[in-house]
Amino acid sequence: MMPRTDTFQIGACAAIVLAFAGAAANADGPLLIAKQGSLEAGGEMVFCATNDGGDPSSTRWPKGRVSVNHVYATYQYPVEQTYRYPILLNPGGGHTARVYDTTPDGREGWRTLFLREGFATYGVDRVNTGRAGSDICKINAVKLGAAPPSELPAMNRYAAESAWVTFRWGPEFGKPYPDTQFPVEAADNYCPQTVTTYRDPQELRKSVDALAALLDKVGPATVQTWSSSGLMGYLTAIARPQLVKGILAVETSPGAFADIPSEGLRTLAKVPIMIVIGDRAQDRVDSSRAFQKTMLALGGDVTVDVLPEAGIHGNGHTLMLEKNNKEIMYRMISWLKAHVYKGE
Repeated sequence: MMPRTDTFQIGACAAIVLAFAGAAANADGPLLIAKQGSLEAGGEMVFCATNDGGDPSSTRWPKGRVSVNHVYATYQYPVEQTYRYPILLNPGGGHTARVYDTTPDGREGWRTLFLREGFATYGVDRVNTGRAGSDICKINAVKLGAAPPSELPAMNRYAAESAWVTFRWGPEFGKPYPDTQFPVEAADNYCPQTVTTYRDPQELRKSVDALAALLDKVGPATVQTWSSSGLMGYLTAIARPQLVKGILAVETSPGAFADIPSEGLRTLAKVPIMIVIGDRAQDRVDSSRAFQKTMLALGGDVTVDVLPEAGIHGNGHTLMLEKNNKEIMYRMISWLKAHVYKGE
């Protein structure tokens, strides 16, 4: 069986995008928020003998129990909540939920843009990132000579030079593609957003468990992922299929699909999935379409929205920050209306 094409679906998206034009004109008006707050979910309390990396006999930071491996989320619910499922906005590696707030050039990000359209939004900081905090026990143990360097977590952070090319803003640092949608004039405002990310294999399972715990607290929701958090979203949907009502997967890493356990694919097939891909990313297109074909054979609902094929050019990896982030959001909302909220 040939995989279903998305021509009709994306054509419908384009039509509905026009209907959002009037609403977009009000994007600079006041935000009408019914409630907002923050919470943590998941994780565990562990005994840490090295809460102070400078003084093993510290009296202010003595050995004791600390909370690790949880997520942190900040949320807002609009006064007029048109759509009943919140959107959990998950950052990729090297970022926090800050990436969904104000864009580097000062425009609104998806956290408030979705809010204006009637969605409750949660900005999620994954395990060992941002306001979720970091497990420093082994780092301090190595610093104090109580553990070998081999026990240090694998960590990395994007340099400005690597982000420019890896995120497809241009072919080399400082040189943008002529049609780039990223606001390169504000790249210096983007750089402080990048953060250290723990990259050991066990971090994936920690993040999946914590995101599942967040869903247990929040209830049914749409999970939005980006880049390396794509695999995290798919695995969380397998763990909580009754709570994940849809997945908005932005630029899923090409190798992620091979890491989804085959025994979980039938469960994942119950969850509608939209994968959005920018320009100059043939590896992502190929792997996403192969995944789409596999899921179709299992009765799944997977849409692969390749933006340049729809006549939308110049997008790189950072779709939520780029100049047409509203247009991309409207495409995702149109898909949600057709696949998650159909019949409502």
